[in-house]
Parts: sequence; C-alpha cells; structure tokens
Amino acid sequence: MIKGKYVVLQEMEEKDATILQKWYLDRDFRRSYDAYTSVSIENILEDIRESGSLENPLTEKVYYLVKTKKESIPIGVGCLRYIDRQNGNAELVLGIGEKEKRLAGYGVDLMIALLDIVFYQLNFEKAYLKILDNNKLGLQSALSFGFVPEGKLRKHRFVDGQYEDLHILGIIKDEYEKLPLIPRWRERQ
Repeated sequence: MIKGKYVVLQEMEEKDATILQKWYLDRDFRRSYDAYTSVSIENILEDIRESGSLENPLTEKVYYLVKTKKESIPIGVGCLRYIDRQNGNAELVLGIGEKEKRLAGYGVDLMIALLDIVFYQLNFEKAYLKILDNNKLGLQSALSFGFVPEGKLRKHRFVDGQYEDLHILGIIKDEYEKLPLIPRWRERQ
C-alpha cells in the first residue's frame, strides 16, 4: 500500500472490476485515462490479472485503485506502464473517476505518489505522460506541475469522431526534486 497526503494506492483486485467499469463508461473519464483496453467486465478483469507487482523485475504494468485516505472510498485509478528497467523510465497514467472528487487536489496527490514510486522505489531517471489535445485541463495541469513538453504526435488518436494530437511530457528526477511543491507536500504528509 502506498500512501499520499490525501490518497492511498492499493494494487487492483478482481473485485474492483465493477468500479473500474463504471468509470470507464464515463465519457469525460475515458478522454483523460487511456490505460484500459475495453469497457467490458471480462476485459477489465483480464487487465487486472495482467497487472504485475513492482517486486517482479519482468513487470511492465501495475494498476492501482486509488482511495481517499480518510474515508477509504475508491475515487480513481493510477497506473505505471511501459516500465522500462533497462532505460530507467515509465509512463504514468492517472484519473479520478468520481466526478465530485475531481479538481479537489486528489489528482496532484496521486501524481506525486506515482512519481515517488518511479523515482524512489524503482530508482528511475524519468517519468512521462501522454495527454490528448482535447484534455486541455490535464495538459495545463501537467505543465503547471513541472512536466516538460517533449513532443507531439499529430492526429495520433481517433476520439469521438475526430483525430486528436497526442502530447508527450516528461519529468526527470532532478527536476522533480527541485519542484517547490514537493517539500511542502512531504511536510504535510
């Protein structure tokens, strides 16, 4: 179990599939979270079964159910995927599924918890995000947080009847450790 200031990350279990399906059926959530293969319960169960453990050096993807620290209520999902131990990097994918919990600080807390895993548990050099152009808030949030634009794949994904650009943003361990937010976050933990 990984704890943030406001959230707790737990490895996924099969019983979590129905919660995930509810979020995956939410159009707004789907537009910002793309670490799922389908909204069918069978495929969600398969994704959960394929999620590995960070202790296994062959693991390429780990899913976490995100719960509020105080009430232990499921509110979202976090994922590390394309875990590349040879080159020391991983992609972060995160989303707050419960609409009333969005824009309440849980996303930043989840981001920091995932980055702490990448930089301090895995001891990697870099983490990155991929954000669709239609997710303006997510893109602005990542840039404000400290992620650096690394590229854009033009008209890369077909979403809601149109092609969308895909932005790639990265953050390096040194950059992360220099963010003014991080020491304050650790003090309040």
